[in-house]
Amino acid sequence: MFRPDAIEGDFTKKEGPDVEPGNIRTSDVELRNACDAGVRLFCKEFVVYGKDRLENFQEQNPDSKFIIISSHNSNLDAPAAVKALGDRVDIQITAESGHFRDLPRRFLFAMAGGKEKFSPLDYKKEGILSRKNRHGVFNPKNFEELSEKMQRGKTPWMAISPRTDKEITQSPKIGAVYLAHKTGAIIIPTALSLEGGGSANLKGLGIVKGLAKKGNAAYHIGEPINLPPIDVSIIESVFEKRSRGEKVSREEIGAFRGVHKLMKEQAGQVAEIIAAMLRVE
Repeated sequence: MFRPDAIEGDFTKKEGPDVEPGNIRTSDVELRNACDAGVRLFCKEFVVYGKDRLENFQEQNPDSKFIIISSHNSNLDAPAAVKALGDRVDIQITAESGHFRDLPRRFLFAMAGGKEKFSPLDYKKEGILSRKNRHGVFNPKNFEELSEKMQRGKTPWMAISPRTDKEITQSPKIGAVYLAHKTGAIIIPTALSLEGGGSANLKGLGIVKGLAKKGNAAYHIGEPINLPPIDVSIIESVFEKRSRGEKVSREEIGAFRGVHKLMKEQAGQVAEIIAAMLRVE
């Protein structure tokens, strides 16, 4: 287990959600305004805990790249990240690939300044007509553009444990861990807790409930995590060979499985850190 202190420390220090003038890092005004409006619309109170952890780390490591990792128990998780951390990092939100073909989502993307502020990650669903049991599909190609954007200063927001339509948390995904090793980025574990309202599922009747009974939101920011290094080059190599129809050797398959197992273990450890933050009173 790495960095066990990431779930310890003082979570009682509250940080205001408002951004100091002249200190905007997420530069797109439309994205920031849209996320701020979403949080204000569905939350009676919004407080941030542990933001000083990121601030202190940035002061000591000014050239570091970051990936914000969250559970995904609410549709407010990404807007809350922009509201809480937009003054410290320039956030690029990742979203399910299907959202980019969905008309209501495309409208929301436009309201937030355009779909270029969002990056698609492959998803699949079981059943032709069903929207249930959606699963993230690990595809290294998804992370090429994200890597380039990180080189230009972007900080991805990614969900490590996406929720289903039934609010069942799936097993942790390895995409964010893979991207961290590919780019040398530091992971910022975060968790949004909601109490006293119906804003956990903001679609259909969930929207009506969320508007009718606003909840209190607390955004928890954990200790930055520098993952023990893993050489993930075999992952992209095997995927490339398969895409070209080339034969993959037994040795390459063994190396691929070994690296995949290590990334899965690290993803599980990060997910547990996030779950522990949600359990903090």
